[in-house]
Amino acid sequence: MMAQKSATPTMKPPGARGNGKATEASAPSIPDAATAGVVESAPAGPTIQPPGVAGATAGGGMTAVGAAAAPSMAAVAPAPAVAATGTWQTGVTVDALWSINQVRNAYMRVVGVGWIKIYNGSDGAFTALTTLASQARQTGRPISYRQEADGMAHEIYLW
Repeated sequence: MMAQKSATPTMKPPGARGNGKATEASAPSIPDAATAGVVESAPAGPTIQPPGVAGATAGGGMTAVGAAAAPSMAAVAPAPAVAATGTWQTGVTVDALWSINQVRNAYMRVVGVGWIKIYNGSDGAFTALTTLASQARQTGRPISYRQEADGMAHEIYLW
C-alpha cells in the first residue's frame, strides 16, 4: 500500500487564475450570442443630449462647446416620475443554469434574453427560484418570470 501525501494540489484547472479565493461574486462567462447561435445587433446609443449639458440645445441639436443656447421651458421642466416596477417575461424557455461555490450566486439563461441572476435575498427564496429554474431547464417547459430593476428574477412561474 502506498503512503498518501498531505500536500496541496500543484495543478490548477485550465484557465484558472489566482489562488481560487475570490472575494467578489462571479458571473457566467459564456457569451449569449455564441451559445444560442444568434447574432444580435448592438443597441444604438442615445442621439440627443439632455438639457443643460455642454454642447446641447433645448431642441436637442448640437452646438459648439461654449456657445450660449437660449433657455426654454423644456430645459426647466422637471422630468416625469418613473415607476419602479418589475418587467414580466412570459412563455420563455430556460436552456442553461450556472452556479458557483459562493453564497446564493446562480444564473439562468433565458433563450432570446440572456443570463438572468436569480434573486438572492433569502435562502428560502433562492432555493425555491433555483429549483423552479432547474425544473424548467430539465423539462423544457416555458416559464414566466418577473425581473426587477436590479436585474434579478424575483418570481418564476412554471406550468
